[in-house]
Amino acid sequence: MPERETASEIEDVATIWATKAERGLTADDRAELDRWLEGDSRHLGAFVRAQAAWIHAERAVALGQMPETEPTPEKAPLAAPRPRTLNRRMALGAGATALAASFAGAYVVGAGRHRTLESGVGEIRHIALKGGATLTLDTDTRVDIAAASDDRRLDLVRGKLFLDIRTARELPLIVRAGDLMLETLEGAFGLQSLEKTPIVALVTRGTLRASQSRGMFGSKRTVTVEKDHVLTLASGAPLQASGVRSMAAARQEQLLAWREGMLSFGGELLGDAVRDFDRYGSVRIVVADPKLARQRITGLFKANDPEGFATAIAASFGGVVDSHGEVIRISSKKIASA
Repeated sequence: MPERETASEIEDVATIWATKAERGLTADDRAELDRWLEGDSRHLGAFVRAQAAWIHAERAVALGQMPETEPTPEKAPLAAPRPRTLNRRMALGAGATALAASFAGAYVVGAGRHRTLESGVGEIRHIALKGGATLTLDTDTRVDIAAASDDRRLDLVRGKLFLDIRTARELPLIVRAGDLMLETLEGAFGLQSLEKTPIVALVTRGTLRASQSRGMFGSKRTVTVEKDHVLTLASGAPLQASGVRSMAAARQEQLLAWREGMLSFGGELLGDAVRDFDRYGSVRIVVADPKLARQRITGLFKANDPEGFATAIAASFGGVVDSHGEVIRISSKKIASA
């Protein structure tokens, strides 16, 4: 029976693969990397950490030193100068452990098919794409990018994103969410695709062309979404012009408040607001009274402060809050005393 690889041996091989991936993989390299990743459950984690450290090393050599911490990944420079004062191998080793979590989403899955970008729970990520576009990911969001598309074909698997394209492109940038396809040459828009809720696309600058094909031989429906308009598409519903409506600036700010780590509500049901908070952390909020869950709420809250949110809501409706481990319970005084 062959000896089990040590953690150190796995990390060494992962570093070699990360180096090769940064320089470009051949078809044979991709096939070999896929086999290595599938050979041991520890391989993917090691490869992710190695790529994370490489990304951080590239950023560090541009600055001339390694920062001590980086709790929130910032936008990578579009053109980093050649290294002068920091040895890349030293930087790679120094940053591997500290940055594995921050860059856990920046890795290749199924090399040669797509690149996956993910944000962790409670994390907001800012990513520079090729062609001058900036991608922002909300908490617990996954985006797949076609490997051969030059960051031009994106698939929002789950969560929320905001895409800002400052430089006009020759070819459109395409984003898919379910069976909806969005195309634009320049502009900015937010897109969300969450479980059990409609797909929502909000245009803050420029124009979006939205299209939907139903079935292999079905007709293709197309609508245009202008600046300050929002498209709402329920799961399984056909794309229609009636799904596009104008949206006031105040409501746009509420919808995109997540980019600043905030949650803004303007008349939503408490039960729906609680589900939004649950996406941002391990602490779960429970509304014990169904009548209370149907109350409509208004306010701006920190996404990472569920207890503060629960306390404010309870005070507004004459309720009480009880915390037990990772569960925060909001109830009316009548239920609490029962």
